Amino acid sequence: MSSALFVASVRKAIVLTLCILSCCCLVSGCTGSAPNQTASSQGSNRLQASQISVSSALTALDEPVSIQATLKDGNGRLLDGKTVEWFIDGASVGKSQVKNGATMMNLTSEYVDNLGIQAHQVRVSFYGDQSYESSTATSFLQITATGAPEGTTLTNSASSAV
Repeated sequence: MSSALFVASVRKAIVLTLCILSCCCLVSGCTGSAPNQTASSQGSNRLQASQISVSSALTALDEPVSIQATLKDGNGRLLDGKTVEWFIDGASVGKSQVKNGATMMNLTSEYVDNLGIQAHQVRVSFYGDQSYESSTATSFLQITATGAPEGTTLTNSASSAV
């Protein structure tokens, strides 16, 4: 192999290596403006835990119903100003804002009638934000023909952080 061919092949190898390193740096963010490098080197803040719970409900056809959810931080302090989404049997039925730790889902009698006589799963989800982790709770809505028998007690549901 002549020295000219050897030099040309070494140059190609060097150029190829530099191209690969440049691409890697662009993808990983090691090049660019100083503000981006500063922001990424500061690290991320650890999110605080959130806990949500939702009450169960029992109602009759032709009756409206309200179901309450409570949102707290990991230390049990009530949260305020957060938004949660409500689901019945897996379908979203709307969002509501938490005020002083509590929020309500109110269903009209017409909506209750459309659900029909049976037990329905109620789920409420807080998707988290820049300060708090997400959490979800499930419960049930029991719709009967005549409502709740006297002495019926409903319990709170299970909740979980997601």
